[in-house]
Amino acid sequence: MSELELRHLRVIRAVADAGSLSKAAVQLGVSQPALTAQLQRLERRVGGLLFARTGTGVVPTDLGTYVLSTARVLLNDVDELMAGIRRRTQATTIAGQVRVGGPPGLIVPRFATAIADRLGGAEASIDIDMHPAELVRKVLDHKVDFAVLEENPGFRTALPPGLHSRVMLSAPLFVALAETHPLADRHDIELPELAGDSWVMPPVAEGTEQLAFARVCAAAGFTPIIKHQMSDTTTTRALVQAGAVTLAKPVAREGNGVVIRSLKGNPMRQEIVLVWHEESGLAGAAEQAPASLLTAYSQLTDTNPLFAAWWAEHGPAGPHASAG
Repeated sequence: MSELELRHLRVIRAVADAGSLSKAAVQLGVSQPALTAQLQRLERRVGGLLFARTGTGVVPTDLGTYVLSTARVLLNDVDELMAGIRRRTQATTIAGQVRVGGPPGLIVPRFATAIADRLGGAEASIDIDMHPAELVRKVLDHKVDFAVLEENPGFRTALPPGLHSRVMLSAPLFVALAETHPLADRHDIELPELAGDSWVMPPVAEGTEQLAFARVCAAAGFTPIIKHQMSDTTTTRALVQAGAVTLAKPVAREGNGVVIRSLKGNPMRQEIVLVWHEESGLAGAAEQAPASLLTAYSQLTDTNPLFAAWWAEHGPAGPHASAG
């Protein structure tokens, strides 16, 4: 059985146990629209409804009850297998090896190098995954020692028992425009001034940025025109060059017809969250990881003058510690 199929079974079990899509979404660390879309795809795949919607939540249909009973048996076997694997891998962790997971970009390789150096020249490996919930699961299953999550305030990924987290940075998100855009010569742009522009955003199923953005736009009095939904950075940059606009990460780089500008008041922020397991077998790694991650970000301040200015004022002093 593939990892994707197991993920589908876990979704069915989570929805049944929670009795509502909203509660299940919180437990799974995804948005409710993303969970609804995933469940609808599953129902189309099996050829029938798995859950019936009620006034208070959802209940399994006859088909759903059949699938759920089989899913519970399979998942219990898988959970027992993974628990056994974890017990053995914890006992046989390779000394001097640190494994780091996180989203695509420059941060994870820099973080892996920084923590390996702080651990006395340990061997570092990286695991790139753009889905925060999957990165959390990899930490839980001891597939990676540390995960870096790019989160949005109010839409944090839920952590299961046994994992700890720390918000390392809460940095502003900027806006990327074509250098020919009418507002490109402005230093600060009011978000409502972009109400008529076509936006490029990551799909809801791949993260919470679009949901957080829609909420901020609603507070500003407009509904954004999200014309393109994709996570591919090359295509996104091409669309921006052609006249669309998008949010830019703190370490995003200008060039090739694209400029990055501040949004006045910093209405959109990105939280950089470090996650690790309380039963990590790496001696001293949890103590070294926060400083290592900040070192990685300090090495990237030259990618974006706006981020460099923010870092000079907030970065070195700035982890907002929170554990959970």
